[in-house]
Amino acid sequence: MAAKAKSKGETGKSETMEIKFKCRLCEKNKPLEDMRTVTRFSPVLVVCKDCAKIQR
Repeated sequence: MAAKAKSKGETGKSETMEIKFKCRLCEKNKPLEDMRTVTRFSPVLVVCKDCAKIQR
């Protein structure tokens, strides 16, 4: 029989890890929801939303 997958409570991890990305302009680590793409350049730049405002 296949083993049951452990629920979150049994593994001891109650919190998920947050994925961080580095902004290409300011080089700060920011979460994924704060990242934007600047398509004016080729290749496309992935920057934080603060730097994306500056690039407009």
